[in-house]
Amino acid sequence: MVEGAKKDADILTQQTIVRFENDLLPVELVPQTLVHSLENPNVSYGDIIRIAKEFVISNEVVFGSALAFEPYAFDKDLYWYAPYIFQGKNGTFQKNLGSRSYDYFSKDWYRLPKLLNKPVWSEPYLDIGGGDTLMCTYSVPIYRPDKSGKEVFIGVLTMDISLASFQRIVDGIKVYKSGYGFLISRNGKILTFPKPGFVNKDILELAEHAGNRETIRAIRNMMDGKTGFIGMDGLEGKHNASFISYAPVACTGWSFGILFPAKELLSDLIRFLKDLLWIFGFSLLALLITTVLITRRLTKPITRLVEATRKIGQGDFHAKLPVRKSRDEIAQLTKAFSVMQDELSNYMQNLQDTTIAKEKIESELNVAHNIQMGMLPRGFSTPENWDLFATIDPAKAVGGDLYDFFYLDPDHLCIAIGDVAGKGVPASLFMMVTRTLLRAKLIANKPIQDVMQSINKELCLENPNQMFVTFFAGIVDLKTGIMEFCNAGHNYPYIIPSDGKVRQLKVRNGLPLGIFDTEKYSAGTFTFQPREMLVLSTDGITEALNKSNDFFGEAQLADSLALLADKSSKELTETLIYQLKRFSTGAEQADDITILALQYKDHGEYKSDTMQTVELNLINKLTELDKLANKLESLAGPWKIPGKTIMELNLVLEELFTNIVFYAFEDGSEHWINFTFTLMEPGHLCIRITDNGKPFNLLDAKVRDEFDKPLEERHIGGLGIHFVREMMDKVEYQRSDDQNIVTLFKKI
Repeated sequence: MVEGAKKDADILTQQTIVRFENDLLPVELVPQTLVHSLENPNVSYGDIIRIAKEFVISNEVVFGSALAFEPYAFDKDLYWYAPYIFQGKNGTFQKNLGSRSYDYFSKDWYRLPKLLNKPVWSEPYLDIGGGDTLMCTYSVPIYRPDKSGKEVFIGVLTMDISLASFQRIVDGIKVYKSGYGFLISRNGKILTFPKPGFVNKDILELAEHAGNRETIRAIRNMMDGKTGFIGMDGLEGKHNASFISYAPVACTGWSFGILFPAKELLSDLIRFLKDLLWIFGFSLLALLITTVLITRRLTKPITRLVEATRKIGQGDFHAKLPVRKSRDEIAQLTKAFSVMQDELSNYMQNLQDTTIAKEKIESELNVAHNIQMGMLPRGFSTPENWDLFATIDPAKAVGGDLYDFFYLDPDHLCIAIGDVAGKGVPASLFMMVTRTLLRAKLIANKPIQDVMQSINKELCLENPNQMFVTFFAGIVDLKTGIMEFCNAGHNYPYIIPSDGKVRQLKVRNGLPLGIFDTEKYSAGTFTFQPREMLVLSTDGITEALNKSNDFFGEAQLADSLALLADKSSKELTETLIYQLKRFSTGAEQADDITILALQYKDHGEYKSDTMQTVELNLINKLTELDKLANKLESLAGPWKIPGKTIMELNLVLEELFTNIVFYAFEDGSEHWINFTFTLMEPGHLCIRITDNGKPFNLLDAKVRDEFDKPLEERHIGGLGIHFVREMMDKVEYQRSDDQNIVTLFKKI
């Protein structure tokens, strides 16, 4: 029954929308065609007004039409000029809309197409001083080329429709006894309604006043341009269960709905269900009486059997079962319980033996856990300008995660983290082999990628179980803050600057270790900035589950790290572990959890005169170059930067900024470009340039060797990149979090 009503309502809704669109499409096509015809120099504004007038006269839906110009666009002496043709009670009239009391430049029908550069349907409005009626307006912007050939906005051509014409269409819709149709705009303004007092009101406010969630959801679906059929309350603040069928009017973005009370649809069905309910009730009562009489006879022997099984359940495995001589089901059940009684007695003895063996294994695993944890470094001693802390929490007694750190020499610290595929004893053994190989093969001045390649070959030699480990290892120069690293398929590290804007170091240099012995590995570099922290972790954090089987996830980890940006490495690690445990309350830990955090605090935290940082944010416009030059000049005195160096920095930064403006962004929108100037120590300057444009590594850019050729034989482009490399002492590039990061170093 409901499906049939839905089908009928959907058909009626679509038929009505077709009628609307048949009336509205000419209203859109005519002004678009007239505006397009203005490209013909033989077509004048007078021709446009004349044709628009004929359309207003001939079309019953159209109330009026206006050709409104920008100030002085039609005539250099006329600020307002907007001839308006409209239907009156006694014929067709024309007047000029522009005046101090009717400033059409502020009206939505003029302002919106100008701002959006496209034709626009307005919301319903009462046009006081214009058409003086409730209407909607379709406005088409008009452009003309100026002397340079650039298209310039000069005004709009409009077509006004009176909502009364659509009300007549909707009034003809009849659904059951009291159903009705209504039309709303894309923003929820009521265009037609059976009660005139509701027209031009906000329908969402009416729905919210009714207080029914389904009503509000249906109205929001209509405003979003969706099609549907749903049950809801009425729209007039009364509790009246109803059904509504709705669909969008595609050409305008409006929506039409048909609403009818549910009781009118379901009245026959409800009467039938009431009769059926009475019959079912009497039948159920008779069945219940019969069942009670039968079950009383059958349950007596079962009751005695239950009493005996209760004693067995309490541990008395020798309790006596009732004797039954018959061969019915209860006798068979008693025999089955007798067999169960014997099996339970044997099972309990086996369980006791198994428990003793399990306790022995757990004792040995605890010893293995203590040995494994004892092999991991615990002393977190670092120079005063560095802060290091690490922790591991295995999912089982022993696990496959590892972290390590040790000094290659007083100035170089090696840090590492890994995650073996698998858990338990095999993973822990593979983990210790990996750690041993790292310490054995990593020596000072040996490239990290060669070390990783050597470890990978060793792990592939004797690996019958096809195990592998994701691994990240880095060598940190404690003097300069530069880290050379190799990421073998491990999770991306997190970088936490002092401002809390967390990002990931999205670089992988090869597959996990132990898969292919021919795998080649590369190395990357990262430069720590003052108060910047590197956080290494395993996937036991992001893949941790709560009792609802939700993952902790990358996003929540990044948010947690951002809130802990001002903490020490130990405080950050311990707080993150606490948050993870709280998140996973009620769920079993599924994977090992390992975190290693290293922060470069810099001497500036102890001697404020040795490090200074200044930031400058510019938008991607060449007019911002003056701000960049002024900022360099303002730093020259306080930071004692020579004039020659300022000139070189100006050339380099102007070249890089210009390249970003012209080539980094293709959407034509405004984007921020960040410059961070840091005086690392007296005589050493670091400049970091960050943008979110398309990837471009200037270190990979090829520069033609054409400097000895005559000027007319050289190719255009490439010299700027050459000057950047030549004038700076060191240039670094990395792509992280969809951002280009170029770091320049200059001794001043």
